[in-house]
Amino acid sequence: MTSTTAVRAAAPADTSVHIVRSDAEALEIVTRLAAEFRKGAQARDQNRILPADEIGELTRNGIFGVAVPKDFGGAGVSARTIADIFRILSDADPSIGQIPQNHFCWLPLFSNGTPEQEAFFYGRILAGDRIGNAHSEDTRKRPGDYEHQLTRVPGGWRITGRKYYSTGAIFAQWIPFIGQDEQNNQLMFFVDASSDGVTVVDDWRGMGQRTTASGTTIFDDVFVPDANVFPFASDKPGNRGRMLLASLIHAAIDQGIAEATLADARHYILNHNRPWIDNPYDEHAKEPFVIKEFGELAVTIRTAGLSLRHAADLVDIAHSTRTENDVLEARLAIADARLNCGAAATKVADEFFLLTGARATLDKYGLDRHWRNARTHSLHDPFRWKLYHLGNYHLNGVVPGPRTYI
Repeated sequence: MTSTTAVRAAAPADTSVHIVRSDAEALEIVTRLAAEFRKGAQARDQNRILPADEIGELTRNGIFGVAVPKDFGGAGVSARTIADIFRILSDADPSIGQIPQNHFCWLPLFSNGTPEQEAFFYGRILAGDRIGNAHSEDTRKRPGDYEHQLTRVPGGWRITGRKYYSTGAIFAQWIPFIGQDEQNNQLMFFVDASSDGVTVVDDWRGMGQRTTASGTTIFDDVFVPDANVFPFASDKPGNRGRMLLASLIHAAIDQGIAEATLADARHYILNHNRPWIDNPYDEHAKEPFVIKEFGELAVTIRTAGLSLRHAADLVDIAHSTRTENDVLEARLAIADARLNCGAAATKVADEFFLLTGARATLDKYGLDRHWRNARTHSLHDPFRWKLYHLGNYHLNGVVPGPRTYI
């Protein structure tokens, strides 16, 4: 697809989708696929080629279905496994890593619906359907203050509006957005991407994460039946911990970027750098200052990785116990991981150039994509507010509110 392509909808789900049965199988599959995806990451970034084939491979191999609950035929994999999936994918190509984020984030909402809704939508996911995203808008209003028009009609709703940051929508069969009913209750509307009036435009022009297709989705008097509408919040036991995955996945994407950057920096230093004039050794990699700084970057990444795994384990505990305290502990740990992994990605992507030289900036190496990806993705939500809420909690005992994005 070219950079200005408008499409009506993604292709129908593949009918030959593998169903993953365990965490171990999910990780084996994604590790194998990521090794192949890595080979084309630089070219896709430099030419803004959307990873349609790669998303198709993930789908056919069942990765989009691994979080479907076991009661509905899925593997119901752990949060630790989901974090590892996104870390591994983002190590290979963080655009591919980011595209399924909303799919995994919104999929648990099906459990807020009726048993019939759950069975239908979880079944569609196992059959290969993908969930996109289209709830943010390109305005100067606060997130959540929408300009879309939402009208109640017999049997459902009609929507008209223009959404942005629609990551994954161009590959999706279901494009969700958030709205409110007549009583101001938040609802999630899952729009069939093949509906009349739906247009997805690949007009994302970010300097990094270039091939996430996080562009525009246009709804022109689109009908959404009641069967495709879910409560955004629910009194069901699992609802309290369902939104923990969103920020955890973003931390995993940052961690993947950091790990890929360090690996590429190592390869460049060992294979392309020449020693500086004052270096007493014949190899650049033996320069004491390079060794020291590389070690510091490695420690930063390893520490961030430990933070990510700790947060994922607490998410699994929160999903199991569903207690208010365990959910809070998971939220705090996720905020820690998001800060640590984001800082690792931006630090390593910037500072490793100081260990190389001007030649490392040449297009043929494509190393600049790591900095652009890290900086772009780290701006998804402001770290300064995470630090504020964490500081206010640890200093003043103020628990971040349920809608606080930490």
